[in-house]
Amino acid sequence: MGATILTSPDEKTGCIYEHTSVDNPVPFAGRAKSLRLQRGIRPWMASLIAIGGIIGSIYYLGSGYLIAEMGPSVILLYAIGGLVIWTVMQSFAELLVNVPRQGNFISHSAEFISPTWAVGTGWSYWFNWCAYIPSEAVAGGIIMHVFAPQLSVVAWAVIFLTMITILNIIHVGGFGFVESSLSLIKIIHNVVFCIVAVLIIFGFFGNGGPIGFSVLFPPNSDPFTDIFPAGVFILISNLALILVNFQGSEIVGLAASETQNPDKVVPKACRQVVYRILRVDIIPILLLVMILPYSEAGLEDSVFSLALAKYGFTEIAGVLSFIVLTAAFSCANSGFYGAVRALYGLSLEGMAPKMFSRLSKQCTPMYATLFTLLICWAVLSLWWISNGEGELYLWLLSVSAFTGAICWISICYSQVIFRKRIYERGYQKSDIKAPAPLSPYVPLLIGVVLEIFALVILVFNEDLRGSLFLSIPAVTVPMILYIIGRKTGRISGITIRHEDEKTFDELFPDRSQL
Repeated sequence: MGATILTSPDEKTGCIYEHTSVDNPVPFAGRAKSLRLQRGIRPWMASLIAIGGIIGSIYYLGSGYLIAEMGPSVILLYAIGGLVIWTVMQSFAELLVNVPRQGNFISHSAEFISPTWAVGTGWSYWFNWCAYIPSEAVAGGIIMHVFAPQLSVVAWAVIFLTMITILNIIHVGGFGFVESSLSLIKIIHNVVFCIVAVLIIFGFFGNGGPIGFSVLFPPNSDPFTDIFPAGVFILISNLALILVNFQGSEIVGLAASETQNPDKVVPKACRQVVYRILRVDIIPILLLVMILPYSEAGLEDSVFSLALAKYGFTEIAGVLSFIVLTAAFSCANSGFYGAVRALYGLSLEGMAPKMFSRLSKQCTPMYATLFTLLICWAVLSLWWISNGEGELYLWLLSVSAFTGAICWISICYSQVIFRKRIYERGYQKSDIKAPAPLSPYVPLLIGVVLEIFALVILVFNEDLRGSLFLSIPAVTVPMILYIIGRKTGRISGITIRHEDEKTFDELFPDRSQL
């Protein structure tokens, strides 16, 4: 069965209409028609969007939980998480520029692992964000209720979801500009904190003289116990939890089909996001544990604001607390974008109803947006009915730990299979654009084995164990339904390929047959 792509420009919208004709018609194939996603995300926006997806309310609030649980050893946990992200992003960059697909990692999973696995990966990733977005809206609602108590938390959460929806319905350039601007605000937050923290450490400001390493290593104490007050095993038991802190970094890859000059911009953005994680995420945490005793950390407020308030910077602490509102909105906005594009990719691969791949005149997946919004509202309603945002937040967090890792494992393993196949066809590393370093060893060991190990360890974490009962069905149920649908003929599995996408055989013909 072959497919032919016919295109026709729309002079009014600037979009490209695409018609798919199939040699052997099957259900939906004859009606497959869509607008093409526009490249409205500028190069300077790409890296900031990735940072925006990472720094959410969990970074400012959840870090307090981690520090209270494990003390200064949280730095090592962040370093391990950074290594995982570096591996994932390098693997993703190689796939995106060598095998460009508008279906992103879902298409790659279907092509290099299996369509059935891609269904489970894509739907669980979509479910991940549908569950997590309302939690960020609730976090924003809680903060706004403090500043404006005349409106309830639920009302503010509704306003958050409404604003997120509007931003994702409009032209993608609008999303890119807003999200990159919000990301810049969060970066400024962390830079300001670092500057003030350094001044406190050296005694320029604060309630006393220089504190140096006195908070991190109190006098007459055991350095090992100071770093690992809860033991070493806690690094392993919280490994999945730290991966949640870095979720959203893959969104820069989801935006590749809407990014200008993706061959150059996307690999650069994937590389830079890791370095910016070091500067913007990990360094502030290091300075934080140097000025705030881990016994004083918690979930009551932003742990960064708590640290500054301890040394008399109450005004700055108040401003930083308000910026957590920006973080919640930004992360939810990025997550909504990622969820919609994942559903769009599933539809392109024949793994979701074809209506979800239809675009509006603004070149956005309107039906996918509306359906995702509907589920987000359903989860928000669940929170309102349960009247317990704390319990629901932990539930959503545990789900994200599992489903997010499934996405990253798929990316790394797809890259390993891609590299294996082109080597079998006579190609060398020099023939690959933006090759992932130390492949296949690092992607396999760090991106696949270590992450699978982190998921298995969830069994031993009482706070996160519930994710296995919620997340495993999110992966397996779509796979079962897909298998049944293919066998009964209800699901065609047709791939709609755009005119700038080529098959693997076209991209890398077997050199032994040339």
